[in-house]
Amino acid sequence: FTSYFDDLILWRSGLITDESFGQRMGGIANSVTNARGRRFFSPVEMSMQAPFVDAATAVDPNNRQNTFLSYYTWGSGIGLALDLTLRTRFAGVTLDHLMREMWRAHGVDEVTYQVDDVEAALARITGDAAFARDFFDRYVRDSEAPDFPGLLAAAGVSVTTADPGAAWLGQLAVRFENGGAVMLGTPLLDSPFYEAGVDRGDRIVSIAGRAVGSGAAITALLDARAPGDVVEIRYVSRGVEYTRSVALGANPGLTGRWVAEGEASAEQRAFRAAWKSPTND
Repeated sequence: FTSYFDDLILWRSGLITDESFGQRMGGIANSVTNARGRRFFSPVEMSMQAPFVDAATAVDPNNRQNTFLSYYTWGSGIGLALDLTLRTRFAGVTLDHLMREMWRAHGVDEVTYQVDDVEAALARITGDAAFARDFFDRYVRDSEAPDFPGLLAAAGVSVTTADPGAAWLGQLAVRFENGGAVMLGTPLLDSPFYEAGVDRGDRIVSIAGRAVGSGAAITALLDARAPGDVVEIRYVSRGVEYTRSVALGANPGLTGRWVAEGEASAEQRAFRAAWKSPTND
């Protein structure tokens, strides 16, 4: 959760530019929104995987690209969403106030706390226990993704698809050898590669009848097509050759752009100014 303040403090101190901050917020929005791991774990449950991912070395193959989202990244997203929601919904209340309330109630005398205690602190600073419960139920105890494009729009940060209209097969984590592309990991859930049944270690021989011996070949193939186009993927898995027809997808990746001052509305400029200034009351 406090990882959100990593970027916020750098921005407030002038160590990163407005444009860089906007890009970072877009990156958080993309990571949380498109994380497949949200289907399996809540942020609370995800943090329990710390012993297996924090400086740990995995000796066995895993499928974490589909089952895991760093709780640092997810926590940043929750912090961002809560700060913007507070600023939009409660006049004069920000995430700074919640952090100060947590310090007063738990930091000064080093009183331990749990998730329910953070919710209670949120209820105190907003005077709205129903809001605090709803937010924690949806985004902390459950795994819903906040409406990042809507929330960031208030500050003049435009969150849009990174490559609209581009055809997409999924993550291209491959090693090229023997005229084909060997998958280095399990494809993302819902991606065309995944739907075709391709798995870790499989060698893709051709796509749409064209050899895929290089990254440039795959890029050229995708550039000539659009989302929804059906292609045949021929691949070898455990010594058996398969041919599957799948529809190309649209890249779900999101990107954040800091709207130029001249393009931002007066309300957006005022929101930015308040966001960048630490709350002193």
